Amino acid sequence: ERIAGDDGKFWKITTLGQISDGGYMLEVPKRHISCIGAMEEQEINLLAMAENKMRLVLSQEYKTRHVAFFEHGIVGQTVKHAHLHFIPEKLSITGRIKKDFPDSEIVTISYWHKLREMYGERQEPYLLWRDADLETLVCWNPPAPPQYLRIVVAETLGRPERANWRNMDPELDKRLWSETVTRLKPYFT
Repeated sequence: ERIAGDDGKFWKITTLGQISDGGYMLEVPKRHISCIGAMEEQEINLLAMAENKMRLVLSQEYKTRHVAFFEHGIVGQTVKHAHLHFIPEKLSITGRIKKDFPDSEIVTISYWHKLREMYGERQEPYLLWRDADLETLVCWNPPAPPQYLRIVVAETLGRPERANWRNMDPELDKRLWSETVTRLKPYFT
């Protein structure tokens, strides 16, 4: 009931624990894989197209030019399957991540294949995010706790009580993700 779309290779799923007031989505590959960096080349090509469409849909439906995304990249995953989080919000979280992990290398990537290439060489856990300045960044091997990026995003948006999806008010959450499915399903069918 949380699936808003299925393009054959990826599910478009509303998240449990809507940090935003709707529109918080996951792009989830159907093939089991641990993180986006471990995808095969063809999957990365398809992800690039899916990411562009998701950003376009969210910005159009939620009337914002800012759509952030992030991935835990095996660091603190509660679901052991690759999934890319999208949220129709302007997020400036790079400073916080640099402060929290001063000894971790942070690099900018300009395309998905670079993440795949770097992960293939390093085979290290990572955090991935797109910040308000529209840069996509990767923090390599940070000692992050579970759900770190959800916590940072929730705090940045002034909704720390929504950081842990297991503790969110279930009635509010169901209302928000149900509305999100209703609004977004027409774009993905």
